[in-house]
Amino acid sequence: MFFSRLQIAAGLLASACALSPALAESFKMQGSPVLAHVMVAAAPVLRDQGIEIKVGVEGSSTMAVAMMGDRNVDFALMTRRLTGKDQANFPERELKEFCIGMQVGVFIVPEDVWASGVRSISKAQLQGIYEGQITNWKELGGGDMPIKFFNTERGRGLWELIFTWVYEETRKVPLGKFPITVDGEDARNTVQFTKGGLGIAQINWIDGKTVHGLAIKDEKGEVIEPTLANVAAGKYPLARPAMIVVGETPVGAKKRLIDFLLSPAGQAIVAQSDLVPLKEIAPK
Repeated sequence: MFFSRLQIAAGLLASACALSPALAESFKMQGSPVLAHVMVAAAPVLRDQGIEIKVGVEGSSTMAVAMMGDRNVDFALMTRRLTGKDQANFPERELKEFCIGMQVGVFIVPEDVWASGVRSISKAQLQGIYEGQITNWKELGGGDMPIKFFNTERGRGLWELIFTWVYEETRKVPLGKFPITVDGEDARNTVQFTKGGLGIAQINWIDGKTVHGLAIKDEKGEVIEPTLANVAAGKYPLARPAMIVVGETPVGAKKRLIDFLLSPAGQAIVAQSDLVPLKEIAPK
Protein backbone atom coordinates (compact mmCIF):
# COMPACT_ATOMS: atom_id res chain seq x y z
CA MET A 1 0.00 0.00 0.00
CA PHE A 2 1.46 3.35 -1.02
CA PHE A 3 0.83 6.26 1.29
CA SER A 4 -0.08 8.33 -1.77
CA ARG A 5 -3.36 6.43 -1.87
CA LEU A 6 -4.48 7.80 1.50
CA GLN A 7 -7.61 9.88 1.13
CA ILE A 8 -7.00 13.07 3.10
CA ALA A 9 -10.24 14.79 3.95
CA ALA A 10 -10.45 18.57 4.07
CA GLY A 11 -10.11 20.00 7.56
CA LEU A 12 -8.01 18.70 10.41
CA LEU A 13 -6.81 15.11 10.45
CA ALA A 14 -6.04 14.25 14.05
CA SER A 15 -3.63 11.47 14.94
CA ALA A 16 -4.83 9.68 18.04
CA CYS A 17 -2.33 10.08 20.84
CA ALA A 18 -1.12 6.84 22.39
CA LEU A 19 0.75 8.67 25.14
CA SER A 20 -0.61 10.65 28.02
CA PRO A 21 -1.33 14.25 26.90
CA ALA A 22 0.92 15.39 29.72
CA LEU A 23 3.86 13.51 28.22
CA ALA A 24 3.34 14.32 24.57
CA GLU A 25 3.92 17.59 22.74
CA SER A 26 1.23 18.49 20.25
CA PHE A 27 1.74 20.49 17.05
CA LYS A 28 -0.62 21.78 14.41
CA MET A 29 0.35 21.86 10.75
CA GLN A 30 -1.36 23.44 7.78
CA GLY A 31 -0.76 23.33 4.05
CA SER A 32 -0.19 21.14 1.04
CA PRO A 33 -1.86 17.72 0.75
CA VAL A 34 1.41 16.61 -0.87
CA LEU A 35 3.18 16.93 2.46
CA ALA A 36 0.12 15.89 4.44
CA HIS A 37 0.58 12.39 2.99
CA VAL A 38 4.07 12.35 4.46
CA MET A 39 2.99 13.64 7.85
CA VAL A 40 0.04 11.24 8.20
CA ALA A 41 2.38 8.35 7.39
CA ALA A 42 4.98 9.66 9.86
CA ALA A 43 2.47 10.28 12.66
CA PRO A 44 2.75 6.83 14.34
CA VAL A 45 6.54 7.04 14.53
CA LEU A 46 6.43 10.59 15.82
CA ARG A 47 3.85 9.58 18.41
CA ASP A 48 6.26 6.97 19.74
CA GLN A 49 8.74 9.83 20.17
CA GLY A 50 6.23 11.85 22.21
CA ILE A 51 5.07 14.09 19.37
CA GLU A 52 1.42 14.32 18.38
CA ILE A 53 0.47 16.12 15.17
CA LYS A 54 -2.73 17.46 13.66
CA VAL A 55 -2.64 18.21 9.95
CA GLY A 56 -4.91 20.60 8.09
CA VAL A 57 -5.00 20.59 4.30
CA GLU A 58 -7.11 23.62 3.48
CA GLY A 59 -5.64 26.51 1.52
CA SER A 60 -2.47 27.33 -0.36
CA SER A 61 1.17 27.52 0.65
CA THR A 62 0.71 31.27 1.10
CA MET A 63 -2.20 30.70 3.45
CA ALA A 64 -0.24 28.07 5.34
CA VAL A 65 2.72 30.35 5.99
CA ALA A 66 0.33 33.15 7.02
CA MET A 67 -1.34 30.86 9.57
CA MET A 68 2.05 29.81 10.90
CA GLY A 69 3.26 33.41 11.00
CA ASP A 70 0.18 34.40 12.99
CA ARG A 71 0.82 31.49 15.38
CA ASN A 72 -2.41 29.70 14.51
CA VAL A 73 -0.37 26.62 13.59
CA ASP A 74 3.16 25.51 14.44
CA PHE A 75 4.32 24.36 11.00
CA ALA A 76 3.51 25.37 7.43
CA LEU A 77 3.61 22.64 4.79
CA MET A 78 4.56 24.24 1.48
CA THR A 79 5.35 23.34 -2.11
CA ARG A 80 7.50 26.41 -2.68
CA ARG A 81 10.32 28.18 -0.93
CA LEU A 82 9.87 31.21 1.28
CA THR A 83 9.85 34.55 -0.47
CA GLY A 84 10.96 37.97 0.63
CA LYS A 85 7.29 38.90 0.93
CA ASP A 86 6.70 36.01 3.33
CA GLN A 87 9.53 37.26 5.51
CA ALA A 88 8.35 40.87 5.30
CA ASN A 89 4.84 39.92 6.39
CA PHE A 90 6.19 38.63 9.70
CA PRO A 91 9.23 40.76 10.58
CA GLU A 92 9.03 39.79 14.23
CA ARG A 93 9.55 36.12 13.39
CA GLU A 94 12.63 34.37 12.04
CA LEU A 95 11.08 32.03 9.49
CA LYS A 96 13.07 28.85 8.86
CA GLU A 97 12.46 26.45 5.97
CA PHE A 98 13.55 22.84 5.55
CA CYS A 99 13.33 20.94 2.27
CA ILE A 100 12.43 17.28 2.80
CA GLY A 101 12.14 16.23 -0.85
CA MET A 102 10.83 17.18 -4.28
CA GLN A 103 7.53 16.71 -6.04
CA VAL A 104 8.24 15.76 -9.65
CA GLY A 105 5.52 15.23 -12.25
CA VAL A 106 5.78 13.61 -15.66
CA PHE A 107 3.55 12.99 -18.65
CA ILE A 108 3.32 9.25 -19.16
CA VAL A 109 2.49 7.18 -22.25
CA PRO A 110 2.24 3.44 -22.98
CA GLU A 111 4.61 1.46 -25.17
CA ASP A 112 2.51 1.89 -28.34
CA VAL A 113 2.76 5.69 -28.24
CA TRP A 114 6.45 5.57 -27.39
CA ALA A 115 7.24 3.06 -30.12
CA SER A 116 5.39 5.22 -32.68
CA GLY A 117 8.02 7.93 -32.17
CA VAL A 118 6.52 10.35 -29.63
CA ARG A 119 9.27 11.07 -27.12
CA SER A 120 8.60 14.65 -26.00
CA ILE A 121 5.82 17.18 -25.63
CA SER A 122 5.66 20.97 -25.40
CA LYS A 123 3.52 23.37 -23.42
CA ALA A 124 1.67 24.43 -26.58
CA GLN A 125 0.96 20.81 -27.48
CA LEU A 126 -0.41 20.11 -24.00
CA GLN A 127 -2.70 23.10 -24.31
CA GLY A 128 -3.86 21.81 -27.69
CA ILE A 129 -4.66 18.40 -26.24
CA TYR A 130 -6.40 19.81 -23.18
CA GLU A 131 -8.50 22.21 -25.25
CA GLY A 132 -9.42 19.60 -27.86
CA GLN A 133 -7.45 21.06 -30.76
CA ILE A 134 -5.03 18.10 -30.93
CA THR A 135 -6.76 14.73 -30.81
CA ASN A 136 -4.49 12.27 -32.62
CA TRP A 137 -0.90 11.23 -31.97
CA LYS A 138 -0.07 11.62 -35.66
CA GLU A 139 -0.34 15.39 -35.11
CA LEU A 140 2.64 15.06 -32.76
CA GLY A 141 4.67 12.87 -35.10
CA GLY A 142 3.39 9.56 -33.79
CA GLY A 143 1.09 6.83 -35.03
CA ASP A 144 -2.45 7.28 -36.26
CA MET A 145 -4.38 6.70 -33.04
CA PRO A 146 -6.61 8.90 -30.89
CA ILE A 147 -5.09 10.59 -27.85
CA LYS A 148 -6.82 9.35 -24.71
CA PHE A 149 -5.92 11.82 -21.98
CA PHE A 150 -6.36 11.00 -18.30
CA ASN A 151 -6.33 13.95 -15.93
CA THR A 152 -5.51 14.04 -12.23
CA GLU A 153 -7.77 15.61 -9.63
CA ARG A 154 -8.27 19.29 -10.34
CA GLY A 155 -6.88 21.69 -7.77
CA ARG A 156 -4.70 19.13 -5.99
CA GLY A 157 -0.90 19.06 -5.77
CA LEU A 158 0.13 17.24 -8.95
CA TRP A 159 -2.55 18.94 -11.05
CA GLU A 160 -1.45 22.33 -9.69
CA LEU A 161 2.19 21.61 -10.51
CA ILE A 162 1.46 20.48 -14.07
CA PHE A 163 -1.07 23.10 -15.06
CA THR A 164 0.76 26.02 -13.49
CA TRP A 165 3.49 25.13 -15.97
CA VAL A 166 1.05 24.73 -18.87
CA TYR A 167 -1.06 27.84 -18.26
CA GLU A 168 1.14 29.89 -15.87
CA GLU A 169 -1.83 30.45 -13.54
CA THR A 170 -4.29 27.77 -12.48
CA ARG A 171 -7.23 30.18 -12.76
CA LYS A 172 -6.61 30.24 -16.52
CA VAL A 173 -7.03 26.48 -16.89
CA PRO A 174 -10.25 25.62 -18.80
CA LEU A 175 -12.65 23.09 -17.38
CA GLY A 176 -11.65 19.88 -19.10
CA LYS A 177 -13.89 16.81 -19.15
CA PHE A 178 -11.47 13.92 -18.92
CA PRO A 179 -11.37 10.66 -16.95
CA ILE A 180 -9.57 11.06 -13.62
CA THR A 181 -6.85 8.87 -12.17
CA VAL A 182 -6.71 9.05 -8.39
CA ASP A 183 -2.97 8.68 -7.83
CA GLY A 184 0.29 7.73 -9.51
CA GLU A 185 -0.31 3.99 -9.30
CA ASP A 186 -3.75 4.36 -10.86
CA ALA A 187 -2.33 6.59 -13.62
CA ARG A 188 0.42 4.07 -14.37
CA ASN A 189 -1.97 1.12 -14.52
CA THR A 190 -4.56 2.99 -16.60
CA VAL A 191 -2.13 4.35 -19.17
CA GLN A 192 -0.23 1.09 -19.46
CA PHE A 193 -3.32 -0.71 -20.74
CA THR A 194 -4.88 2.09 -22.81
CA LYS A 195 -3.93 2.35 -26.48
CA GLY A 196 -2.97 5.94 -27.22
CA GLY A 197 -3.03 6.82 -23.54
CA LEU A 198 -1.57 9.97 -21.96
CA GLY A 199 -1.55 10.55 -18.23
CA ILE A 200 0.05 12.44 -15.37
CA ALA A 201 2.03 10.76 -12.61
CA GLN A 202 4.97 11.22 -10.30
CA ILE A 203 8.37 10.40 -11.75
CA ASN A 204 8.78 7.18 -9.76
CA TRP A 205 5.99 5.51 -11.76
CA ILE A 206 7.82 5.42 -15.09
CA ASP A 207 9.73 2.22 -15.82
CA GLY A 208 10.93 2.74 -19.41
CA LYS A 209 9.35 -0.57 -20.44
CA THR A 210 5.57 -0.51 -20.19
CA VAL A 211 5.18 3.14 -19.18
CA HIS A 212 7.43 5.89 -20.49
CA GLY A 213 7.93 9.49 -19.42
CA LEU A 214 7.83 12.13 -22.13
CA ALA A 215 10.57 14.74 -22.19
CA ILE A 216 9.60 18.42 -22.11
CA LYS A 217 10.34 20.52 -25.18
CA ASP A 218 10.79 24.13 -24.10
CA GLU A 219 10.11 27.32 -26.04
CA LYS A 220 13.63 27.25 -27.51
CA GLY A 221 13.19 23.71 -28.76
CA GLU A 222 15.47 22.18 -26.13
CA VAL A 223 14.39 18.71 -25.05
CA ILE A 224 14.61 18.16 -21.30
CA GLU A 225 14.40 14.55 -20.21
CA PRO A 226 12.49 13.62 -17.02
CA THR A 227 15.53 12.45 -15.07
CA LEU A 228 16.57 13.00 -11.49
CA ALA A 229 19.83 14.48 -12.77
CA ASN A 230 17.86 17.19 -14.58
CA VAL A 231 15.72 17.73 -11.48
CA ALA A 232 18.85 18.13 -9.35
CA ALA A 233 20.30 20.58 -11.87
CA GLY A 234 17.11 22.66 -11.85
CA LYS A 235 16.52 22.03 -15.56
CA TYR A 236 13.37 19.95 -15.48
CA PRO A 237 10.36 22.30 -15.17
CA LEU A 238 7.80 19.97 -13.59
CA ALA A 239 9.43 19.88 -10.17
CA ARG A 240 9.03 21.82 -6.95
CA PRO A 241 10.33 21.47 -3.38
CA ALA A 242 8.41 19.97 -0.50
CA MET A 243 9.07 22.31 2.42
CA ILE A 244 8.28 22.37 6.12
CA VAL A 245 8.49 25.86 7.64
CA VAL A 246 8.65 27.08 11.25
CA GLY A 247 8.63 30.55 12.73
CA GLU A 248 11.97 30.33 14.51
CA THR A 249 15.03 28.12 14.82
CA PRO A 250 13.52 24.79 15.87
CA VAL A 251 14.49 23.36 19.25
CA GLY A 252 13.20 20.53 21.40
CA ALA A 253 10.35 18.51 19.94
CA LYS A 254 10.14 20.73 16.86
CA LYS A 255 13.75 19.96 16.06
CA ARG A 256 13.20 16.24 16.69
CA LEU A 257 10.30 16.27 14.24
CA ILE A 258 12.35 17.90 11.50
CA ASP A 259 15.37 15.72 12.25
CA PHE A 260 13.18 12.65 11.82
CA LEU A 261 11.90 13.81 8.42
CA LEU A 262 15.50 14.28 7.28
CA SER A 263 16.67 10.96 8.72
CA PRO A 264 16.85 7.74 6.64
CA ALA A 265 13.60 6.52 8.20
CA GLY A 266 11.84 9.80 7.49
CA GLN A 267 13.19 9.97 3.95
CA ALA A 268 11.89 6.44 3.33
CA ILE A 269 8.41 7.74 4.18
CA VAL A 270 9.00 10.68 1.83
CA ALA A 271 9.79 8.21 -0.96
CA GLN A 272 6.77 6.03 -0.18
CA SER A 273 4.61 9.16 -0.41
CA ASP A 274 5.54 9.68 -4.09
CA LEU A 275 8.07 12.45 -3.41
CA VAL A 276 11.71 12.25 -4.43
CA PRO A 277 13.95 11.96 -1.33
CA LEU A 278 16.86 14.32 -0.95
CA LYS A 279 19.61 11.75 -1.54
CA GLU A 280 18.30 11.08 -5.06
CA ILE A 281 18.69 14.71 -6.11
CA ALA A 282 21.82 15.55 -4.16
CA PRO A 283 24.75 16.90 -6.21
CA LYS A 284 27.01 14.05 -7.31
